[in-house]
Amino acid sequence: MLTNLGSFADLEKVLGFSPPTTPNIDSAGLIKLFGQLPIIPNDFEISRGKSFLHDGVKITEISWNTGFGPRTQAYLLVPSNVDTPLPGALFLHSHDDVKEFGKEKVVDGVGDLPESAAWVKRDHYGNRGAANVLAKKGFAVLAFDCFMWGSRRFTLEDMPRRLGEILGEEDYEKLSVMHESMALAKYLSLFNTTLAGLLNFDDRVALEVAKTLPEISENIYALGLSGGGCRAIYLHATSPDLKGVVSVGAMATYESMVPTHIAPHSWMFFPQGLAAKSDWPGVATLNKTPLYIQFCGEDQLFTKAGMSDADAQLTTAFAKNGATYNSNTYPVGHSFTAEMQDSAFTWLSQIEGQNE
Repeated sequence: MLTNLGSFADLEKVLGFSPPTTPNIDSAGLIKLFGQLPIIPNDFEISRGKSFLHDGVKITEISWNTGFGPRTQAYLLVPSNVDTPLPGALFLHSHDDVKEFGKEKVVDGVGDLPESAAWVKRDHYGNRGAANVLAKKGFAVLAFDCFMWGSRRFTLEDMPRRLGEILGEEDYEKLSVMHESMALAKYLSLFNTTLAGLLNFDDRVALEVAKTLPEISENIYALGLSGGGCRAIYLHATSPDLKGVVSVGAMATYESMVPTHIAPHSWMFFPQGLAAKSDWPGVATLNKTPLYIQFCGEDQLFTKAGMSDADAQLTTAFAKNGATYNSNTYPVGHSFTAEMQDSAFTWLSQIEGQNE
């Protein structure tokens, strides 16, 4: 069998790699496993910028103090001429190996993206502002940059000179890919923390910010594609006050990834020690919050068997817990197509109807 471990493929066996399908960890234990994390600020220092209308949606610029690094820049989208508060939705942007932009990948009406990033919206989001569409469905949508992206990114000047020497050019996005694994991962290990932990911290801060916004009701949801889907799973696991979560293109068993599907993924999927406590689907069962998983049937980042096995694990676990689980598989590559978005947004509306 083809494996990126080559002649060292026996490592999996000799090290006893066997992620448990039933998690040996709870929500608090997961946060502890993430390592050392910042303290959630007492004052988010929320600031509002300009508001403007775009195609029936009111968009407001918002920023806040996350507790470390640059301020988080965000957009709050609500349908125009509709009374608030509305159910809230945290829209967690995808990874895409595109870090110059984050929130803009899912929002229309905030300026054109250069082709280096425009392809993400075109190829991964059905060539539309998914957050705008969700807002028109009656949600107050908070789209924000997380650690490593957009306003929270590392700049070209931050990149170690050695990376440019190896790459032979100064392409920001290519350097950022190298930076995540060849520099940042080392810092995080040194500081006894994890990328998964810091991203989840950013997302939990955003959730707390959302709770303070007058446009958002007490019912808050989360959704995301790919890296955003991974973050959605972690937020589902660590934030039981969410009312529902949609994760797209981010689910398979760990074992299925081992042969050839580890390298394509971010470090966020693999915090040190997690696989000894739970298989990846198990992380999504740590809370009973309603969950909708969308699988991309032709996803190049996962195997079909790995996705199918994960779906079976989740179906069994949620049924045992008496919790709501829904899944669909679409005959597409790694993406969140317009059809998939429509299905996800309808599901969110249905869950919200049950929570009213």
